[in-house]
Amino acid sequence: MEDQKITEYIQSSLDKGKSKEEIYKELLGQGLGIDAIQDAFNQITTKEEKEETQKRVIRIIVTIGVILIGVGIFSFIAANWQEMTKAVKVSIIVIAMVASYTGGWFLREKWHYKKTGEALLLLGAIIYGAGIFLVAQMFHTRGNWPDGFILWMIGTIVMAFAAESSSLFYLAIPVGIIAIVGHPFGILTFGIFGIFTGYNPFLLTSSFLLLTATIVTFIAGWLVKKRMPPELKEFY
Repeated sequence: MEDQKITEYIQSSLDKGKSKEEIYKELLGQGLGIDAIQDAFNQITTKEEKEETQKRVIRIIVTIGVILIGVGIFSFIAANWQEMTKAVKVSIIVIAMVASYTGGWFLREKWHYKKTGEALLLLGAIIYGAGIFLVAQMFHTRGNWPDGFILWMIGTIVMAFAAESSSLFYLAIPVGIIAIVGHPFGILTFGIFGIFTGYNPFLLTSSFLLLTATIVTFIAGWLVKKRMPPELKEFY
């Protein structure tokens, strides 16, 4: 049997769910040597590694492209921000977010452009987070700035479950870390500032948001672990 045919046979057997040991026994029974079989397995492994590397590079490029698009959109909005009415500003934020989520879902689920779809879902989550701070600025909301990151994290986790998107879960992690680090720092800074000025920037919702974030995080972690394949649970 030629090397190419051996490789094709092994790949076909693997696709059918056969184990490596079963394939070895079958090929040895056909009179093939161990070295020839191992070389064929090595070729398949090398091919899979190359394909995985290509997928990873494409994913990174698409993600960077989406982030740059998001930065461009917000740069355009920022340049014309003062000339827009509040209704127009809110409309732009909502429409951009909904369009990104909808486009991402359709691209991923209907047209099978998974990487591009995931990237658009990620862009939608970024627009959602930026929108929280922009709306707070527009309406002069008095609050603790880490509260915005908590709301961003909660919304991203909810959307991650709704869209079954791992990218959104990954985004929620650093956003949540910023909120955890920022809350003590913000309380200390504004607390000292308030002593001398009498200014109180905090909302009563801060404690509620912290409690909500804790509950959401535990529930999300439990659900993710429950859905995790058995072979991955061994590492956690």
